[in-house]
Amino acid sequence: MKEKTIETFNASSDVISLLEISRGIGWNTVREQSIQRIIYFAKVFYSFVSNETYFPFESYHFSTTFSGPYSELINRSIAFLRSKKIITEDEEGNIILNEGSQAISESSNDDTSSSAWLKIIIYILSLYGENRIYNFIIHDPLYKEAIATNTQKELDTGIENTSISVLNQFRTAFEETLEDTSSIDEKEYLELYFEYIFSKIITQKG
Repeated sequence: MKEKTIETFNASSDVISLLEISRGIGWNTVREQSIQRIIYFAKVFYSFVSNETYFPFESYHFSTTFSGPYSELINRSIAFLRSKKIITEDEEGNIILNEGSQAISESSNDDTSSSAWLKIIIYILSLYGENRIYNFIIHDPLYKEAIATNTQKELDTGIENTSISVLNQFRTAFEETLEDTSSIDEKEYLELYFEYIFSKIITQKG
């Protein structure tokens, strides 16, 4: 029970960080579906780009729904934040972070890896619009397979999953468009990579 409580508290911190970062780029409200999708997106691509043994999104486990990936931990953390009046909803059901709520995200965990990564992911997504989140999900081969077969088991979001395998297939072609990958940082690498993915892959499949 204690472990479950800690997971909920840490996930609540991630949700607050996500909402703070989103507000910083002008997304003052965020749909609950989008919170699920952004964290799923962050988990999959952390596996893709990181060689670290520490994995900040390890506690999140996702299953498939027709509206996008679903994590009970995220659902539970959102319910917790609602009960504490840390978040509210507008008339359309979009989630709003109440003023002063950032204190939980600052005090719950000394490590800021998840927050820093969410900031990069949300920045990348902001370049293309929120709908790009959904476009990625429905074209993710792992997710499409689960929907087609009505699979209820947990989605594999580790380094061996089919989404990562597909992305790795295009990594070489993408890096051939760069003069020197060592000269750019992780944020710039991802920005260029996602531009390549969205323009060359998803557009062709859409």
